[in-house]
Order: sequence, then C-alpha cells, then structure tokens
Amino acid sequence: MSEIADRYVVAVVGAATAGSEIARILAVRGVRVIVIEQNPRPYGKIEDGLPRWHAKQRQDEYEEINKRLDHPSIEYLPLTRMGQDISFDELRTGWGLSAIILTHGAWRDRPFPVEGADEFVDRGLIYQNPLIYWFNHHPEKSYAGPRYMPSPGAIVVGGGLASLDVVKVLQLETTLAALRARGIDADMLRLEREGIEPVVKSYQLDWAQMAIAPCKLFYRRRVLDMPLSDIPSDALPKRAEAMRQARLKILDKARRKYLFEFEERRVPTGLIVSDASLVGVQMSRTEVNDGRVRTVSDTEEPVRGPLTVSSIGSIPQPIPGIPQRGEVYEYIDAAIGLLMEGRTAVYAAGNVLTGKGNIKDSLDSGTSVGTHVAEAYLGVADDGGRVSLADSARQAAHREGEQIAANIAARAMLQPDDVTRIMARVRARQLAVGYERNYRQWIAQVTPPDLR
Repeated sequence: MSEIADRYVVAVVGAATAGSEIARILAVRGVRVIVIEQNPRPYGKIEDGLPRWHAKQRQDEYEEINKRLDHPSIEYLPLTRMGQDISFDELRTGWGLSAIILTHGAWRDRPFPVEGADEFVDRGLIYQNPLIYWFNHHPEKSYAGPRYMPSPGAIVVGGGLASLDVVKVLQLETTLAALRARGIDADMLRLEREGIEPVVKSYQLDWAQMAIAPCKLFYRRRVLDMPLSDIPSDALPKRAEAMRQARLKILDKARRKYLFEFEERRVPTGLIVSDASLVGVQMSRTEVNDGRVRTVSDTEEPVRGPLTVSSIGSIPQPIPGIPQRGEVYEYIDAAIGLLMEGRTAVYAAGNVLTGKGNIKDSLDSGTSVGTHVAEAYLGVADDGGRVSLADSARQAAHREGEQIAANIAARAMLQPDDVTRIMARVRARQLAVGYERNYRQWIAQVTPPDLR
C-alpha cells in the first residue's frame, strides 16, 4: 500500500452509503479520495428519501457513514454541486484525476406520463422526492423548504415500495391532522408502528366515523406484478408464482394497517383542471399480456382528488458531458460501471449504475429482497421486525468498489506535482464553503440543534 500512497487521486461524487463505502475501500489501499457532496451532510437518501419513521436505521447508518468518511486519506468537499459549482468537464479534464466515480444517486423524478402535467406542480401535483423530503425535514425548526398540506382523498400513481412509503405518509399525515383538530397531539412513530385504527381507538374514536377519505394508489399492472419483493431469475414456475402471491399478501397487510385504497391495471391518460389547478386525473384501464402493458381504448374515467402524487420512479440527473441513452447513462462496460475512458476514467456505482431511485433499489443494487425483508421494511412483519436495508447497499457497493479499485490500480500513477495541484484545488473549494478539514467538527456544526 505504501508504494502507491498519494500516487492516485480519485473523486467520488456522492457521499452516502455507496459513495462512502467505495471511498473507504480506496482510502485503505492508499488512494487519496475526494468525496464531493452537494449537501452539508453526507447522508443522501438515507436522510432525505428514507422516511423518518425508520429512526433507528437512519441514525445507525449516519454513524456508519461518518466512520467511513472520517479517514485521513479522504477529503470531504461539501456544498459542492456538479454542474453548478464544478462542471463535469472541468473535473474530468482540468483536475488531472486518476478517476471519477459517480455515486450521486437517482434524485430526478420520472415525469408524470400525461402531457402538460408539469404545469401543475405544486398546484395539485406533487412528485414523490420533494414530498418525502418535506416529510422528513418539516418538523425541524430550521426547515425553510416547500411546505405541503396532504389532503384526504389524494391520488397516488405508482407501484412498489417507494409508492407505499408515499401512501403511508399521506395516511399518517391526514390522520394526525384530524386528531389535532380534535385536540389530540398523537405521535407519528406510534401511529406508524401500531397502525392507524388501533391508535385512533385508543383515543375512544371510531375511524369510520372520523370520515377521513383515504388516499388511493393506482398501479398500471396487476398487484401480482408489483415489485414488492424480488423473484430470482432462475426460480422455478411454482416458486415464482408463490412469490407473486406473497406480493398480494404484503399489499393486503399494508392496506389493513394504514387504511389506504388500491386499484390495479389503471393508467393516467388525461388531466382534470379547475381554476388553474389539477383536481383529478382521467384514468384508463390496461391489459397485461406477456409482461407488456396495453392501454384499453374507450375506458377513460375521471378520478377526482385534491392532490395527485406521482410516484413512478426516480432516475439519475443528467450531467452535461456524460452520454445518455434514454433515462440512464450510456456505458462502455456496464459490468464494471465504466462510463468513459481516457486519462481520467469515469465509473458509476449504486443506483446511478442501476438507473433506479426507489429506496429499495437505492439500498439494494443486486441482492434479492425476500418477502420478510419487504414486510419488515414496510412495518407489517408479523414479528414486528424492522430491517436496515443499508446493509445490502454496503455489500453491493463493496463489490463494485473492489472491482473499481482493481481497475484504478492498473492505471498510471500520478506525479507528485500533479497531486499537489489537485489538492490545492480541493483546499480552495473547502475554504470557500467553510470546511476546515475536521470532519467530525463539521458534522456537529451543520447538524440542526433539534437533531443532535
């Protein structure tokens, strides 16, 4: 290790679970690593995309990320956004790095599939990522972002674990609001843990009589197709069918605990607008044959609601200078995440590589998720168990990091003067954002007082 110390310098863009694990792998091999993070804190979707009822899992992973990044060979570069504070071309061609590894996640919501819908963002239409960000942060005294008021009877379009997170947020928030209106300050964590109806009953109230219109989730395929748990590609037909039936069971348990509604084989095909706001969606029926979805003509029906939430997936943000094919980056060799060759090679890992932003995919870039794990994630496991899906993220990132580290070790070493110039750029940026190269001190400084 000593013979290559400070002779390779790699930038890792994105500091959360995948980025911090890959940075650690490189650092212990003697590589100087620059971790570029757009936010003050490095926790990514663990902080902003994993709903805050996962309180213990979030705190545990925060500390794991802290341990990985608090390494003498890792330079943390916070408050630095690619394309805004540093251009990708500048980083790749101007800095002289050995490699760049993109682990910045998939934060861009896939567009709502009806033309003109984005005209109504925050006027009846909300996307999943800003909604979950608001849910996680709005209790903080320092929160200054957009504020949402979830309304009973909302429409949710999507499917999968992330969409069930959305319907849980809506059901919990509308129930809490209804209880507050009755002078009851209920605890969100208790409501999520015990279920809506038991908690309401504990206040001598009847859920049905409260008349809170439930939100409704619309899915374009069959419930048996919902990606709530993975089916191995080599599963025998009988086993695969049993696992599809398990998806039905997972959804039913979630519906009974959180009291939302669900309708399968429906797809949005039009908008319902009133007074310059979106007040509903035209829904058409679909047919699913051999895995393909077809919209059935002349089946459009109006579905009205005070709010429509689009939860149809997240994709990586486009970065000028990186070729794309559709929604994902175009790879030279997808097996190793290689995007670009040359003096500074460019790799991708985590859900930048998979092109998925669902929190389960964000935390699982290649490990099968069984029925029990999915139930534990959703809070509906019979044994009351909870899971930290970040373990599978670390495992996937570890595999990717080992492979990338081996490829970097085969590249030409940098000259000492080159390393000095790179580090001068890093320190200039650190000074510009007020980072004094003490990682733990910085984390304490940028953590809101009510979260310490």
